[in-house]
Amino acid sequence: MVDFVYSAVDKKGHSMDGIMSAESELELDHRLQELGYWLIDASKTSRQKNTFGNKGVSRKELVDFFNGLNSMLSAGISISESISAIAEETEVRHFSVILRDLKLNVEAGNTLDDAMGKHPKVFNNQIVNLIKAGEYSGNLGQSCEDISEHLEWLDGIMSDIKQASIYPILIFSAVMGLVFLMFTFVVPRFSKIFDSMNLELPPLTQAVVSIGEFTSSNWYLLLTAPIAIIVILKIGPKYSAAFGYALDKLKLNLPVFGKLNRMIVQSTFCHNLALLLKAGVPILQALSICKGLVGNRVMERAVLDAELAVTDGQKMTNGLRAHNVISSIVMRMMVVGEETGRLDQSLEYASIRFDKEVPRQIKRVFGVLEPMIMLVLISIVGLIGGAVFLPMFSMMSGLSN
Repeated sequence: MVDFVYSAVDKKGHSMDGIMSAESELELDHRLQELGYWLIDASKTSRQKNTFGNKGVSRKELVDFFNGLNSMLSAGISISESISAIAEETEVRHFSVILRDLKLNVEAGNTLDDAMGKHPKVFNNQIVNLIKAGEYSGNLGQSCEDISEHLEWLDGIMSDIKQASIYPILIFSAVMGLVFLMFTFVVPRFSKIFDSMNLELPPLTQAVVSIGEFTSSNWYLLLTAPIAIIVILKIGPKYSAAFGYALDKLKLNLPVFGKLNRMIVQSTFCHNLALLLKAGVPILQALSICKGLVGNRVMERAVLDAELAVTDGQKMTNGLRAHNVISSIVMRMMVVGEETGRLDQSLEYASIRFDKEVPRQIKRVFGVLEPMIMLVLISIVGLIGGAVFLPMFSMMSGLSN
C-alpha cells in the first residue's frame, strides 16, 4: 500500500484534499468514487515526507475533538458520523479538512489509528497508539477520554508556567533595559564631567566608566548577543547531539530551575507511560513511544536504557536507575509496581503526586525569582550610584580641607 496525497470533488462540486492508502492511483480513484468523490489529482508520498496537514493544531482543539468523539461514541453514533459532525462544528478550517480526511479514510475501510497516523503533526505517536489500543480492545471511547484528560493536564502545566513567568520576565526585561540605558547614556555623560574636572577616579568608578564606554561603543553587539544566544540554544541541539545532551543535563542541574525541570520531566514520563500501559500498549512499545515525549535528552537516554533492559529480560527500573533522573520515591514506587505486576497503577499514583507538587514548585521558583531580580536591580543601581558619587565626595572633602 502507498500513501497518496489527493485532490477530489463531490457531486455538488465541493473540493476535498486528503491522504489515503491504496495499491495504485487507479485503486485510489475507485475507492473515492465509492465514497462519492471523483479524483482530480494524486501524487505518491510517505508519512515522513507528507506535506499535507503539516500545520499543527492547538491542544484545546484536540481536547474538544476527543471529548466530542467520546461522547458521540458513547451515545452509539458511528465513528465516521461522529467525526463528520465534529468537522462541521470546528471553527479551524485546517483541522476541519483533516477531520474530513479521517472520515473518508474510515469509510474507505481504514482503521482510525491508521488514518490519524497520516497526520503526525496533529496526532503524535502516543495518540495514534492509544487509539489503536482502544480499537483493538473495543474501548475506543475510554481511549478518547484518556487522551483528552492527558492533553488537558499538559495544557494546564504549560499554562501555569506561562502565567507564573509573565511578571518575572517583565521585571527582568525592565531591569535589563534600565541597566543598558544607564551604562549607555548616563555613565558616559558623568565620565565626560569627570574628565573635564581632572578628577582622580576611585577603582570602582574607573570600572563602571570602562563598562559604560564599552557599552556605549558596542551597544549593537549587546543587543544582538541575546538573540544570537537564543538562536544557538535553539539550533545547536539539532546539529550536535552532544551539545543537546549537555544542554538538557544543565537544565536539570540549574540552581533555581533544576528541581522544577526534574519534576516536569518525571511527571511527563510517568503520565505518558501510565497512559499507554493502561490502554494495553506493550511495555516495550510504550517505552519506545515515551522516548520522543519526555522532552529531555537525558531522560530520553534513560528511557532507552530501560527499553534495552526490558529487552534483555531485566526490570525497567534497572535501566532508569543509572541516570539518576528519577527521584528515589518515584523509583521505589515503580520497583513495587514491577514486583506486583501493577506498574501502570504505580505510575498513575506517581502522576497524581506530581500533579500536586509541580504547580507548588512553579509558584516557589517564580516566587523566589521575583525578589532575586529586584535585588539585582537595587545592587546594580546602587553600584552605579556609588561609582558616580564617590569622586564628588572626594572633591567636596578636598575643597573643605
